[in-house]
Amino acid sequence: MPTRPETTEQVPVMEPNVTAALHALDGSGLPWLLLRGEDDLAQPSGDVDILVASGLLPVLDGLLEAAGFRRVLAPGHGSHRFYFCYSATAEAWVKLDIVSDIAFGPYQQWRTSLALPCLGRRVRSGPLWLPAPPDQAWLQLLHLFLDKGQIAPPRMEAVGNAAAAASADDFIARFVDRRMGPGTAANVLELVRTVRFDGVPAAAAAMTSRWSGGPAVPRLIAARHRGLRLLGARLQDRGPVVGVMAPDGAGKTTLLRGLQAAVPLPTKYVYMGMWGAGPWDSWLGRVPGGRSAKKVYRVVRGGLLARSWSLLGRLVLMDRVPYDALLPGAVPDCPGRAVDSALNGILAKVTSAVALMVVGPPDLLLVLDVPGQVMFDRKGEHSPEILEGWRLAYRNIAAQLPGSYVIDAAQAQERVLGESTGLVWRRIAPAPVPAPAPRAGQGPGAGAGEETADALSLHLWRLLDWRFLLPDLQARSVAYGGATAPDMAAALHLLDPSVTALPPDQHPGGTYGVVLLTAPDRAAFRSALAAVEPGGWMCVEARRSLFQRSGPRTLKGWKNALVRSGFQDVSVFWNAPSLDHTARIVPVASAVGIRDTLALHKDVRFGRAKSLAARLALILGLFDLAVPEGTVTGRRPPEEPQ
Repeated sequence: MPTRPETTEQVPVMEPNVTAALHALDGSGLPWLLLRGEDDLAQPSGDVDILVASGLLPVLDGLLEAAGFRRVLAPGHGSHRFYFCYSATAEAWVKLDIVSDIAFGPYQQWRTSLALPCLGRRVRSGPLWLPAPPDQAWLQLLHLFLDKGQIAPPRMEAVGNAAAAASADDFIARFVDRRMGPGTAANVLELVRTVRFDGVPAAAAAMTSRWSGGPAVPRLIAARHRGLRLLGARLQDRGPVVGVMAPDGAGKTTLLRGLQAAVPLPTKYVYMGMWGAGPWDSWLGRVPGGRSAKKVYRVVRGGLLARSWSLLGRLVLMDRVPYDALLPGAVPDCPGRAVDSALNGILAKVTSAVALMVVGPPDLLLVLDVPGQVMFDRKGEHSPEILEGWRLAYRNIAAQLPGSYVIDAAQAQERVLGESTGLVWRRIAPAPVPAPAPRAGQGPGAGAGEETADALSLHLWRLLDWRFLLPDLQARSVAYGGATAPDMAAALHLLDPSVTALPPDQHPGGTYGVVLLTAPDRAAFRSALAAVEPGGWMCVEARRSLFQRSGPRTLKGWKNALVRSGFQDVSVFWNAPSLDHTARIVPVASAVGIRDTLALHKDVRFGRAKSLAARLALILGLFDLAVPEGTVTGRRPPEEPQ
């Protein structure tokens, strides 16, 4: 059993985001421990390595997302999960490396069964859970021998302390002897205690060669992981597209290259310049419309690259954007080249429209603002007056575009990079809205009525539209589960501060009048089934997904799951056009409502084709299979009177 020391431990200084993450893990009620680096948490210089119980994995993403972290998927790293967070105040990144198994080697090929025993013997040290001292010493020794294959000079003192705290009779030492041959643990301790660090590489090679069962299976694991790593890391969702606009000399490329180097997320750089010099320019200049065709080609190529990398989960850094084509009188890449004919003017307008249509707006637009004289001093091109005119034109465009931010790029490059990084991170991980503190004289459940509801923004109100699908807007008690986003959790807490988060696949410990599930899996659904009181309602917000690993893949599947579980009055609703941006909630049983909603979206790009496909599904009675996103509601039968 994990133990708590009776003596009072000094509370270590920890980076606020790390504190939030560890607090979230503690709140799960499942075991975890910090593998190493408890003295490096104030401003972590490397990864924060954490071991968690496998039961935490289904909810780990949601817990850490609520704490401000975002996961990066990295195939080929065994049980490792990587989570990142950016601290705008410290202008530093925090990376969590969380595992559920203890494996060694550069490709995690040397697997062990040490995770559960280490979690079972963990000890409390202030706010931290740490391995028992002998376990911590041996894990550090094995990390250096099997993962690193050597002991670098900066680590010699720490590894000496670990060897002094370890014994050949410890639990992990006995595991080492069973797996790699008798006497292996004693040999490791002797090498370190006698400071014969030059013998570590040979000892590490001998340890792996004597691995129980032979090296064949570890080699296969290493080959598999090496192949998977070729796929590269990616964000969990579509990667945001970040565009930068500014005249020449403002520092666009410098900023984007700085972001690419400083941001530890998977990124791709895409150059969108429409008028850059090329080997065919002299020939294209003699062909009517040649330069316009070149612009279309470059825009389409860059736009397709940006969209492809975004769909593959990369943060796309776009050098220049199609909005450059909106600048009056000249093209930004070749300033001063005015449109000199009616034909070229028409072609320029047409190709600019194509550019804006094909590429689409970036998710975040950064406009660098630098006085014309400063830009002239930097590059010596054009004149301060021309550059100042372009500066004003860019500022005018930025004022008309949503999602654009003007950054003072005349300040130091480090300041520009820090401010831009903060904006990029806010786009990737919007800050959750905190629940307000109770007013004086109010208990934990007070203020759940009109006064608290008035504080909800329009955005958060829309997240609560599912209430209008129930017969009673004011439920007696509310619980939620599944992959609940931070803003949804904030809205629920603002509406009812006593709202409860359900643990997955565990008995909830109480029943509730309404249970809301967001993108649930089977574990969350089982927990919710036990949490709905007789006569209570369950609301499931789900998306159609052919790649759903656990649980139904369509809204009809969720409807059938509720019916099989004994729920009554089960209904399916289409959240059009999506759950995140719901404009209408349409009963799937209402053919008239569906046709009316489809008519509203037929003029959207590709909307007519989607509308025809949806109408065909409606005629065939398959719309509940085809609807992409929506809500399923059902009522648990009330208890019959005795």
